[in-house]
Amino acid sequence: MTQQPESRTLKKIVVVSHTHWDREWYEDFQNYRTRLVYFMDELLDHLKADASYRHFMLDGQTVVLSDYTAIRPEREGELKAYLQEGRLAAGPWYVMPDEFLVSGESLVRNLLAGFRQSRAMGAEPMKSGYVTDIFGHNSQMPQILGGFGIDNAVLFRGFHGDGDPSEVWWEGADGSRVLALKLDEDRAYSDFYFFLRWPFVERDFQYDEEELVSRAKGMITYKEARITTDIALGLDGCDHVEIEPRLGWMLELLNNMDAGVEWVHSSLEEYLNELRGKVSGLHVLRGEQRIPGYNGVNNMVLSNVLSSRIHLKQQNQSGEYLLTGWAEPWSAFAEHDGRAYPKPFLGEAWRHLLENHPHDSICGCSITQVHEDMLYRFAQSRSIGERMTSEALAFISGHIEESALQGRHAAILFNSSQRQVKGVVHFELELPAGTTNPSQFPEVAGTNFRLLDHEGREVPFQIIGLQKNSLKRWRPYRDIPRGRAVDRYTVALSADIPAFGYTVYTVEMHLSEAPGAGEYAFRKAAEPVRYPGSQQMSPTSWENGRVRLEIAANGTLALRDLATGYETKGLLTFEDEADIGDGWKFIAPVSNETVNSAAGPASVSVMYDGPLETCLRIALRLDVPESAAADQTRRSAVRSSLPITTYVTLRKDDPVIRCRTVVDNHVRDHRLRVLLPTGIDSGEYMTSTPFDLVRRNVVKPDYSRHIEKDSGIVPYNGLLSIDNGQHGLAIFSKGLYEVQVREDKARTAGLTLFRSTRSEVLSDGGDGGNLLQTLEFEYAFRPFDPAAVPGGDLMIEKEQYALDIRSINRPAGAVAHETLHRRPADLPARRSYLDIQGSGLIVSSYKQAEDDADAWILRLWNCQETAQSTEIRPLAQVSRAERVNLDEQTIGLLEAGSDNEWAVTVQPKEIVTLKFWYTS
Repeated sequence: MTQQPESRTLKKIVVVSHTHWDREWYEDFQNYRTRLVYFMDELLDHLKADASYRHFMLDGQTVVLSDYTAIRPEREGELKAYLQEGRLAAGPWYVMPDEFLVSGESLVRNLLAGFRQSRAMGAEPMKSGYVTDIFGHNSQMPQILGGFGIDNAVLFRGFHGDGDPSEVWWEGADGSRVLALKLDEDRAYSDFYFFLRWPFVERDFQYDEEELVSRAKGMITYKEARITTDIALGLDGCDHVEIEPRLGWMLELLNNMDAGVEWVHSSLEEYLNELRGKVSGLHVLRGEQRIPGYNGVNNMVLSNVLSSRIHLKQQNQSGEYLLTGWAEPWSAFAEHDGRAYPKPFLGEAWRHLLENHPHDSICGCSITQVHEDMLYRFAQSRSIGERMTSEALAFISGHIEESALQGRHAAILFNSSQRQVKGVVHFELELPAGTTNPSQFPEVAGTNFRLLDHEGREVPFQIIGLQKNSLKRWRPYRDIPRGRAVDRYTVALSADIPAFGYTVYTVEMHLSEAPGAGEYAFRKAAEPVRYPGSQQMSPTSWENGRVRLEIAANGTLALRDLATGYETKGLLTFEDEADIGDGWKFIAPVSNETVNSAAGPASVSVMYDGPLETCLRIALRLDVPESAAADQTRRSAVRSSLPITTYVTLRKDDPVIRCRTVVDNHVRDHRLRVLLPTGIDSGEYMTSTPFDLVRRNVVKPDYSRHIEKDSGIVPYNGLLSIDNGQHGLAIFSKGLYEVQVREDKARTAGLTLFRSTRSEVLSDGGDGGNLLQTLEFEYAFRPFDPAAVPGGDLMIEKEQYALDIRSINRPAGAVAHETLHRRPADLPARRSYLDIQGSGLIVSSYKQAEDDADAWILRLWNCQETAQSTEIRPLAQVSRAERVNLDEQTIGLLEAGSDNEWAVTVQPKEIVTLKFWYTS
């Protein structure tokens, strides 16, 4: 509970008119935009007609500007004029996002987009961290805001409530502070509206002057119990609510009442300017703010949005990694090699992605039509990102010197991680159809090709899949499309790929010479290529040199770390329970039958096994109720069989056990979790969140008296680690955000796969939220020695797991270029474009600078609780380097070391942005 302020005498209330504009929520975007156009028409007309109407705030975002001018282009001049005069305020956000369901880099890009859209209109964005309706606040938001010159935040959810002071200091994970305005736990960002305007809704806003004065005095009393100075903020607006044209008359009436308080119509920034000179001795709140609401009408963090409509979260994280991990850095590397950087294309991909980040969109708590519209935006962003990635990789691959390939077919493997990949990877090898099957008995002949690395050394591989006679389409430049038949092999290879780099593997064919006419024997028999071996130790156990897995009859796994002796069991237990909630909340009925797989049989098969990789298939069926009962007090008496199939992959000498779970979901009103007992007796664990690795207590505070029920889950975006100083277990995932470490003896991690709900906001509900479809989930776990593998290494591994590798096939012979872009074909067979030494520093972005096409931005952050130093060595020769803020404005110069090396020290939890210029 925060410290309650002493009662003070209020002298001034600064009234800020605004609207809270959800771009889509209980209506879809086009319906909301229609209302937005009518709203903005009235607002602009009133600003012109009434000079005393001083200011209006557009909900802290800029996207509404382009949404409006797309329909009313003729009014863009008026819009610009009012923004430049300060009578309208937009930004700093492009869209008001959720803070946990998007990456830290996405939050930065959101602000970059908002700042630049506002500046394109000739005005600076509003310098306030306006995040009023977000479902809790992440630990790095103060630092992110500070990186854009914003020293304040306006907050609502995630606090205790019960008379919190109106002003506090909010300190982020790195120690950055912002002045936080804590809004009313009942009336949120609409206190003036609900105190004074809303009581007259049913009376067609026919205001009774005596009642207005009485209600205004009640507002003064309420404010005086919470303020820490003698001024207060009054927010005149609500969700999609139009302006009150008579506001001037209303404030004149209030100023004439005998209350000793001045009522002023102004802007949020002007209020903050006055407030800064008055605050002192404020209470300090530190880190993440997501306490279940103690009291208040809307004071809830609604934490289960982390698992609503999970397919949206999966597509979003995949899209983020595509842009920041592949499309941008490889477009940059290709530019360094002579190809133009496709900035407009990448900007368009980001626009589509960011427009899915508003809190009611990405949280999955809107009507189904909204979430169907989101799928289109994800598809557009993905299409552009994939195209830009493939063009960049093809450009580099197509200009590798021919002598390095020795006239052979080549597979070029790309690593977009900051750490070298050294271990088993997958890639697709595309060879002309039939090339590798000259014999009528191919199973006797074995494989008839070898793979050689960039130095000509044979590299063992394992074929784990083959698609024969697949069509390969391409379009040579200035030509029509063509197709050829290929045999597409999925190959597991023990690879070595440099950080932010690529390496070449060539195919050396060993083909037999077929018999001639009338001959029965091969004229020349090629030696078969085989790499025998297995990781299977018994019918139910496998070892890969690092770990041992054993499968129980119920389909769960027992794990043993061969190096440390750590053991745990019961991994991959599935738990299903009722959920009668909605997009915001998990709600269990009074009688909540919970079904788990611990006692049920499973079917286990080996999909493939070899010297490099083994894949196991574990299939089971949960006998679960088909839905909630009609009265919502229990689950239905009608049963249904829920098929769950998990593929477990074990790679040689790799401690990471990869899992892919497929669920054919035809059941309604339920939540499915996978349970991973860690077996580690620890009171703490850590989860990754935007730009942070947050330390958490297993035993939670007692929130039993809070109006909002504590869900027990915490946010996470891909890494959970728990250790006791001797042993540790890390859990990785792709696109999953909700996890719980239970207080049981096994310290079981419960990873929510999905929630299936039917209730939709302001509607009769539907099946969209039930996700009646085939769902797939990817996650992994690995044991670790805490003394040898710090959290920074686990974060890098988590990034590698999410990014994976990519490959390009280059057939022997002349390159069929598909674009105009050319350079001399003299690139080496192996190259790293960027070398970053040290542990604990995580690369977030490498891209072209926003406002300087000749400069390049590298952003990294320190996930550790101690300062970390690194040496950065770009392949391109640096002519100048600066340290800049998140808005890419100069902070200071960097000093160069020898051999193009740049040393940087990063403080605990600090985000650092560097700007490089290269010699041409």
